[in-house]
Amino acid sequence: MPTLAERQLAAWEAIAEDWPVSESDRAYRCGDCGKGIALATDAANVRYLYTHEQYLALVVLHLRNHHADLDPDKG
Repeated sequence: MPTLAERQLAAWEAIAEDWPVSESDRAYRCGDCGKGIALATDAANVRYLYTHEQYLALVVLHLRNHHADLDPDKG
């Protein structure tokens, strides 16, 4: 049986899977608020390669910090 933390993380990840993100100014930006989520390229314009899990973790981090109203535990 998953722990409370595992259930909460899974709920945030479900939201993050379909969250709108765009690429602009060397960064991935939130489609809702426009804030940066992750760097897309370095200063030499070399693309960063994220695994799906890494990318999802960055989106979850953004959501929890800047869109707390989406908290699945708030009902």
